[in-house]
Amino acid sequence: MSRTRFSRVLSLACAAAGIAAAGPMAAGSPGSAPVVGGHPAPVGKWQDVAAVTDGVFPFCTGTLIGPRVVLTAGHCVDGSEVTAVNLGAVDSRTGGEEIAVVQATAHPDWENTYDVSVLVLAEPSVFTPRPVATDCIVREALHDDSAVTLVGFGATTVEGDDFNTTLMEGEAHIIDVGCTGGDGCAPAVSPGGEFVAGGAGVDSCFGDSGGPVYLDTPDGIVLAGVVSRGLDSATTPCGGGGIYVRPDAVLDWIEATAGQPITRATCAATEPEDPTDGAGGDDSGTDDGSADDGGSTGDGSGTGATDGAPGDITGGCAAAPGGDHSAWSALAFLGLVAAIERRRS
Repeated sequence: MSRTRFSRVLSLACAAAGIAAAGPMAAGSPGSAPVVGGHPAPVGKWQDVAAVTDGVFPFCTGTLIGPRVVLTAGHCVDGSEVTAVNLGAVDSRTGGEEIAVVQATAHPDWENTYDVSVLVLAEPSVFTPRPVATDCIVREALHDDSAVTLVGFGATTVEGDDFNTTLMEGEAHIIDVGCTGGDGCAPAVSPGGEFVAGGAGVDSCFGDSGGPVYLDTPDGIVLAGVVSRGLDSATTPCGGGGIYVRPDAVLDWIEATAGQPITRATCAATEPEDPTDGAGGDDSGTDDGSADDGGSTGDGSGTGATDGAPGDITGGCAAAPGGDHSAWSALAFLGLVAAIERRRS
């Protein structure tokens, strides 16, 4: 589904109206009910989930993947001033651990490739970073019909028009692990750079942008996806399924950008070493920044086999601060009129 991407000014307009406006999915396919079709997350369950704020209100979600590194969506950084994250909270406005952001970098050409960005924190978090799924985990557990958990602070209705600041979680399934079916997938990184999940009322939504898609494996719960956007074919803003970026496809870029190592998931049992040369299997967790095909067809080079432009990646904004929104009305109107950066026809 085509969505309009707004600048930070329009994000403030979202706060004014008390709605979520642009980040893809509340997740599930980006947008699950509480997430879209989910339920409130238990206290303390997802302490690595971050509410991303511009100093005024939280507008995106992210995941702690290193003591001082949070991964979120590229569109959450482009056009927005990210100033801090709030970790370990079940309400995006209160509680938790607030840490200032000293560096926010979107992936180059995030609009057409990997919709991710790296946030470097001023100090280490007290919470444990979430391991990122690497090659061996991906090969063994990331497939069509794999069950995933969508978590975020986004809207919880299919129209994405509710006011929500509660951390939600929802269960969904991957329906296109290689993101090869078009419908908004980015050809430049297909197969292997993104996957499609959710639908039938379970999805991510506005405000879940940049949030985690968790995969439960024998080796623990790992980060397998980042909320990006909804499907072109969806008939409602949220609930129809979403497109998620695979962080394993850009692990080296993430570490180089952050200037520090991130937490990589490892398999409990790796491939046996070859006694003739001492070389182990290829499960070291390293990569060259290109897309892994995760068991789908293709050579993992990131070169798309399909034509056409990817669906418009939109910025995400979550629920506005509580209280009377009337003071924001003028700003909201100006944002709606002047802050639209582009619309995909």
